Amino acid sequence: MKAIFFADAHLSDKTEEELKYVLEFMDKVLFDADYVFILGDMFEFYHGYEGYIYEHFLPFAKKLKELSEKGKKIFFLEGNHEFSLGSFFESVTSSKSMLRLDMKLDSLRIYISHGHEMTPSFLNYLLRSKFMLKIMDLLGPRISWKLAMLASVFLSNKKKVYKGKTLKIFREYAERKLKEGFDVVILAHSHIPDRYEIVCGSTRKLYLNTGDIVRDSTYIEYTTETGFSLRKYP
Repeated sequence: MKAIFFADAHLSDKTEEELKYVLEFMDKVLFDADYVFILGDMFEFYHGYEGYIYEHFLPFAKKLKELSEKGKKIFFLEGNHEFSLGSFFESVTSSKSMLRLDMKLDSLRIYISHGHEMTPSFLNYLLRSKFMLKIMDLLGPRISWKLAMLASVFLSNKKKVYKGKTLKIFREYAERKLKEGFDVVILAHSHIPDRYEIVCGSTRKLYLNTGDIVRDSTYIEYTTETGFSLRKYP
């Protein structure tokens, strides 16, 4: 069995080259995967509308559908730039969307999420509130997109250079989850690729971070034979 995890492309209507790169990565790396886990912030902004997918994301959506038709099970863990992908997105891409996932791969219990829940903020709470989601619905996809792009100039940290403090915060959060009973914790969000072993009692447990699929070209691979590894797409 093989599973692939990747995240944080921050695709928009101005990232054609990045989109081509991501689609190439999906063709070359996911062809023999059984499970595909997308750990959020693949889009600079996305709110699910019934019957509508942003035109610049259609190639990505079609690629997910194509992979699903080849038998891959696809999970999309929403990041802090995705606001309720919705049933239409799921039907078009044949994927399942959620905020976090507790599941088993082989005999390992794994916690998977984008990772932004570790640093809750009023702004994040407000943007995900029922009231704000309703406002997005009323504004429609085009106006919501324009407002999101204006706001991203001030709010998006996709180009931020992260320091050792951030690495430490993510490892400490992962350690808390591992002590709750998980064998492996997999996160994204920090844009820092990481593989970190933690000893809990007599058991060695593992935290991994996908890093940034575009900037760092990093992703996580799991196979039954070799376990988890942090990899770099050439």
